[in-house]
Amino acid sequence: MARRRHRAAFSQDGPGGEAHVASDEEICRRLESGNTGAAEVVYERVATVVDAVLFRLLGPNDHEREDLAQQAMERIIGTIVSGRYMRDCSLSSWATLITQHLAIDTMRSRTRDRRVFDRHVGTQTVELVPDGNRSTEQIVETQRRANRLIRVLSSISSTHAEAVVLHDLLGHDLAEIARLTGVSVAAAQSRLVRGRRKALRLLTVAERRARKS
Repeated sequence: MARRRHRAAFSQDGPGGEAHVASDEEICRRLESGNTGAAEVVYERVATVVDAVLFRLLGPNDHEREDLAQQAMERIIGTIVSGRYMRDCSLSSWATLITQHLAIDTMRSRTRDRRVFDRHVGTQTVELVPDGNRSTEQIVETQRRANRLIRVLSSISSTHAEAVVLHDLLGHDLAEIARLTGVSVAAAQSRLVRGRRKALRLLTVAERRARKS
């Protein structure tokens, strides 16, 4: 996504001459007040996060990734302007949550349309075999397992899939997941446990079917 840079509008010299970097709170206040450069600064602050989440969940070869990144940005900015972003977590963490929701919704839509199974999912999506020197057979098997995992995540409940994605794929701890999703740590842990259980059960079934075919 091409973006203009408006850092000058959000920086000033501090007492010691050092540059002041605007906080998430400052950026959001200026966006809400209609500052023309605020949206671009939001783009700069979270673009890498958005791209990383989409890369992790959809793989490097997804032809809609750029469009989805733009949609994620629009959603993030929309939640700031509307006040839905309550600022009880960092803007980067909020961008992770919004983008993850968009990615899961996309996977569900593709599953319904029977298109996701025809798309190549790179081995970087979910690394399910040890790193190191891998044979061609191992790489192919990783791709197959990644495809099966995507199908599983798109078939379980959104709250359970969300917990698994945030914790196991994106690396957030339970306390942060609780803050992001607006539930207690105990509830976040329960969702994660249930999500893992459902995912593993469905993956086991898929593995058995794959071996028989």
